[in-house]
Amino acid sequence: MSVRRTRYQPPLNSQCLCGSGLKFKRCCLGENDIACSLSIDKAKELIERKDYKNALKYIRHGITNYTILHKTNTEPYIRSSNEGVLKLLDLDIRALSELTERLLFCYRSLSDYNSLECDLERLRSNIFDARWQRKITYYEILALLGDDWSDEVGKRELKRLMPLCENDDVEIIQLYLHFYLEDLPFKRKIDALDNLINAIKKPSQKLQYQVAKAVQYLCIGDDSEAELLIEKAVKVYEMSTHTHDTYGCMQHARALSLLGDLKHSTALKTQSIKAFESLLDDDSWTDVGIANIYFEIGKCLYHIKKFKQAIDTYQKSIEINSSAIVKVFISQSELELNDQSAINTIKDVEQTLPMLSDSERLDFIFTYTAISIAFKQSDMIDRSFHYLAELSSLDPIFEKQKSTLLTEISSIYSTDKLEQQSSILKKLKSLFHLANRYIILQPNIAGIGININQILNDLEIKPEKKK
Repeated sequence: MSVRRTRYQPPLNSQCLCGSGLKFKRCCLGENDIACSLSIDKAKELIERKDYKNALKYIRHGITNYTILHKTNTEPYIRSSNEGVLKLLDLDIRALSELTERLLFCYRSLSDYNSLECDLERLRSNIFDARWQRKITYYEILALLGDDWSDEVGKRELKRLMPLCENDDVEIIQLYLHFYLEDLPFKRKIDALDNLINAIKKPSQKLQYQVAKAVQYLCIGDDSEAELLIEKAVKVYEMSTHTHDTYGCMQHARALSLLGDLKHSTALKTQSIKAFESLLDDDSWTDVGIANIYFEIGKCLYHIKKFKQAIDTYQKSIEINSSAIVKVFISQSELELNDQSAINTIKDVEQTLPMLSDSERLDFIFTYTAISIAFKQSDMIDRSFHYLAELSSLDPIFEKQKSTLLTEISSIYSTDKLEQQSSILKKLKSLFHLANRYIILQPNIAGIGININQILNDLEIKPEKKK
């Protein structure tokens, strides 16, 4: 004989379970018996129409409804440690996490991260489980990062989630690796990436992190192992039955490009160009995303020695979204064409040097040094020597190259001649784009410039109403 459970009813004057901060009687009362799926369907429709404020209301209805189901069907029985109840708890955490993900989308679209932080803190009491508390902290860190993704903020806030737990979900591990991967010793990097790859289900993300693992081998100079890893990752991705989403197609095109670098294959670089060009037919890209695609195509054209076409493509990228690192790559192509415009182009970037990331700064310094030697610019040679000397905490492959370059440039100083310029230039050109091989490990699809509106189908939320 089944026991009829009394539906949990929040006190009228208590804070609403949706996180709005309003009293329940003035918020979701009367809406809490609407099926979650109906609320989410309505929210999705409003988001597609860019009506984010009203979409928030329906997402909140869904959060309230599902939390009531949790407090009715799961919470009273958690202490029993019944296997069925624990499975329901897992389902509840997953469903409310996905609903909170939608909340994040709307607030991000409204650029209202302060309200999101307040809502999140109020949602902590919806589920009394350590995994839910850590998930809320994860979302709070995303809110604090906003649109800037500052390393300083990320590393500071992630301390709240340290040490990582065995039960942490993939997103928390991704966020940790985004900010801390380069701080780990090589063996721990590989172990962390392997654990994440094994935990990930989605082919596009598996590809991304398998390539990230290969990049770690590149950084210690093991090109052959990196090549094998990328080749295998690409084959597995191409054989997957999962529908290749826009994010996956971008990662696939990048992987092909990197593999083409390692194998010195014009065919692979050409294949990569076609893959990037096909992405431009997708209307889900933001302006930044489109600019990034043109940037990637330009790099491919450079490697197959189509330098004028590379410059034209880089210019398209800059016209959409001005970027100092793209100018560095333009100057590389100008150098190959023996065009002295490279001097002014790289000097223009020099004015914005503090704005470059560590890997971009490496690309700048190698390029600046090459241009100064190729065009016999004594003042630039002097500055390039100091730029190289100031570099610290480099990966082994860069540290070795740096030491060799400093020795050879010192020789130029002592003889006051540039006879060695040919060998130095060859060495520098071999380093072009090497630093830029670092893969940005954004745990969020928005990181590569895809419109949030266009990825909702990839994050389908179908919380099942419990009986």
